[in-house]
Amino acid sequence: MTVTVAPTCTACGVCLATCPERALVPAPRRPAVLDSLCTDCLACLEVCPVDAIVPSVHPIEEASYRILAERVDLSAWPAGARDVVARMIHATADESFATTARIGERAVATAVAALAAGAPVVCDARMVVAGIPSVAGAVCFLDQVPEAAPDGTRSAAAVRLAAERHPDGALWVVGNAPTALFALLDLHAAGAVRPAAVIGLPVGYVGAAESKAALWAGDLRSLAITNTGPRGGSPAAAGAVNALARLARTGRALT
Repeated sequence: MTVTVAPTCTACGVCLATCPERALVPAPRRPAVLDSLCTDCLACLEVCPVDAIVPSVHPIEEASYRILAERVDLSAWPAGARDVVARMIHATADESFATTARIGERAVATAVAALAAGAPVVCDARMVVAGIPSVAGAVCFLDQVPEAAPDGTRSAAAVRLAAERHPDGALWVVGNAPTALFALLDLHAAGAVRPAAVIGLPVGYVGAAESKAALWAGDLRSLAITNTGPRGGSPAAAGAVNALARLARTGRALT
């Protein structure tokens, strides 16, 4: 998704001065958008005094969502949650998320509020960080943990380190390691971390289903975005974050 400059543009130049990537350039009548440089930060949309800048959807993304709507009925999901589930399916082509996803009643609202406020986004894997390039503040602490973690896995050790740095108000995203999600739940039970929301979508045959079940059965349920079973992964987790980030930036949904 990039942006489109509508004919109502007055060519005031505010967007040109605001764009951090110089993806907007002067052109006759109104600025032109360089799609190859746009990072979807939408800073131009926020500053436009006449609301002439609007998000535009790439034709491939538009076609993907159209096909998804033809294949999967997501009408039972409430607004917001429906966008998250759709993005998880879009990112993975795994239509099972339509029935296996679980979203707490406060999860979307609190996650969107946290992202809008610039809260840290703590990820268990670098792949998740790579999948959310337009989300500021996304961090992964794996690189700060020795290869041979003294107690448990590196992923769990990285979560414990992250909790020391970001004990309050972060959006936590687990898209790979069940041990990371178990560690987060233990830290929360001990009062050491208080997430704004938790996206718990680890993948695998060992511990993934169990860690997600524990998330859903515990005190963080209302703040959780997760699913049942062994399926999950970094693309699904990043997709959920991207859906929430789009809602935080624009309030506009695709579904």
